[in-house]
Amino acid sequence: MKIMNKIWSMSTTGLLAGLMASVLALSALPLYAAPFKPLDRATAKHLLDPATYQQPTIVVLWSSDCTHCKKNLGMLSKLVQSNKKVRVITVAVEPETAALAPILDRNKMPDERYAYGNENPDAIAYAMDPAWAGELPRTYLFNGAGRKEGVSGVLTEQMVSKALSRP
Repeated sequence: MKIMNKIWSMSTTGLLAGLMASVLALSALPLYAAPFKPLDRATAKHLLDPATYQQPTIVVLWSSDCTHCKKNLGMLSKLVQSNKKVRVITVAVEPETAALAPILDRNKMPDERYAYGNENPDAIAYAMDPAWAGELPRTYLFNGAGRKEGVSGVLTEQMVSKALSRP
């Protein structure tokens, strides 16, 4: 009986240690990891309609292989952490893969996340902005009062602050 108790004690101790390790690992995961939503033409059009936003909002088009996109995400992450009134919605201009979430998680992007869905990518891009030629990074800045500004290339904090200021 002593041997059985010792085996039981060892197995529950090992189980408890494993459970604690799992809890610790899960607690290290970011709380801002929102799931990706598939982007279709109707949603794309809605995302870029200034009437959609009543608060300053930034819609960021990015790709996992775009270095300048990652620079923008880093800068916007700092901006959002210092100004909780600004929303950042990210749109990966590629289908969802396992590589996308870690990029946004590293940059602490808390708001909505989209990745191109099953529709034709050119049709989705055209629904967002018929004048957009596909260059990345591409960012749309909404001041929350009906104004929208589209910017291609690397952003600066000054550009973003100016575009988001109310008229």
